[in-house]
Amino acid sequence: MLLELNVQPKGKGRNAAEASAGVARIIDASGLYHRAKNNGMVLEGSWDQLMAVAKKCHDEVMKNHQRFVAVMRAVDGPDVAPCSKAPADCAATKELLEDDGDWLIP
Repeated sequence: MLLELNVQPKGKGRNAAEASAGVARIIDASGLYHRAKNNGMVLEGSWDQLMAVAKKCHDEVMKNHQRFVAVMRAVDGPDVAPCSKAPADCAATKELLEDDGDWLIP
């Protein structure tokens, strides 16, 4: 399963760089294969692993920000090949990064 995670602080006194650094530390420490995207990260793992990392990121950002927006998009299924085995040619990651989100709506 692939998960795109994007966290953006909102409101007065927001510091996006600080929030991004905290999220990046958590993702790096998770041990999951991940790849940076413009405003977030794409991670690879099981549902439970990805949701645990997303919760840690949520809790970390909540420590210093009263409001933020977290956007998550997931790709899963029997035809989603693991990117960690072929990161340079990961069709699922390319699809997720290039897609505008229409696949989320049936």
